[in-house]
Amino acid sequence: MELNINGLYKTYANGVKALDNVTLNVPQGMYGLLGQNGAGKSTLMRTIATLQDADAGSVRLGDLDVLVRLSLIHI
Repeated sequence: MELNINGLYKTYANGVKALDNVTLNVPQGMYGLLGQNGAGKSTLMRTIATLQDADAGSVRLGDLDVLVRLSLIHI
């Protein structure tokens, strides 16, 4: 399954811009994420894992929109 990240932005309350228009297309396989300290690697991974919200942009895994929150219906 391909991971598609388009126009992802995240700015923290203190003004630090962690993600600035991140766009990636990652085909199926095993990959690593490398970068300098403060480059936004952890912010990107937390956003993909839905542990934090992005300010804008989209993350799709195949046909699944990862950033869409599903509301649970209690019966």
